Amino acid sequence: MNEELINQIVRRILSDASLQGLLQGSGTSEGNNVKSEALVLLNYVPDFQRVLSTVQQRWGESFTLRVLPSDQVYMAKPELPEGMCWITVEEAMAKADWSKIILPSCSANTLAKAALGIRDNPICEMIGRGISRGCSIELVTEYLGLTDQTPPAYRELYEGYIQKLQSYGVTVWGNLAGGQALTGQPVQAQPGLSNQPIQPSQPSQSSPQPSAAGEPRQQIFHSESVSPRDEVRFTKKFLGDKQAYGFPEGATVYVRPETVISPLARDTLRMRRIELCMEKEEGR
Repeated sequence: MNEELINQIVRRILSDASLQGLLQGSGTSEGNNVKSEALVLLNYVPDFQRVLSTVQQRWGESFTLRVLPSDQVYMAKPELPEGMCWITVEEAMAKADWSKIILPSCSANTLAKAALGIRDNPICEMIGRGISRGCSIELVTEYLGLTDQTPPAYRELYEGYIQKLQSYGVTVWGNLAGGQALTGQPVQAQPGLSNQPIQPSQPSQSSPQPSAAGEPRQQIFHSESVSPRDEVRFTKKFLGDKQAYGFPEGATVYVRPETVISPLARDTLRMRRIELCMEKEEGR
């Protein structure tokens, strides 16, 4: 067990809300002082410290903050403020009752996938699960990269994604720390264009579309058929989470001994029932 792993375990134990209450003499047997847990989905940003400190100031008093990093964030390894700790993909997915899910640095890629229901990486998977379970989700659009030079049609595309997420019940904020955007209730604003929080739109009331026989259509979800395992030979030197989602679910993937596999990728492979095998020099 290496020193970094030991340090992460110790930090996680010490940041536990119930332990903090005991250390401060405020814990009770009923657990009344234990804060709920919030999941922070962290994409890569150039100013980690500002984002993380603002998240801690905004939500830290109400929640114990667990941070799920993207592959790029994991490689950068930013230092977390006191009271926040990292969480693995398996740990995040094992907990079904997150009190809140926070996206402080939502990228254009994540925004589009979340709106379209695409769940091809852990961050989008957790957003999809949160929406499906009716979790409280807050999203900040500060890092979309839209400027005054952005073509109107392209801007409208992403504003449409924002409005779609609002119809799912997601609270959208235009800026992480702009004015009263983090303290007041959302107010009416143009989606994606303001530093003020964006008012969630009301979902439209629509009746089920009738079928040819005049009866409402019912949604039918078919179970996946069982198929033989696909075999994939991966020859690159680094296997990250993005590559792990590119393999067929339930496949067998062969990698070279020198291939570096990120921890997030290993979690994703296990989640998607992908068997990982090491290739020997003389063959499989």
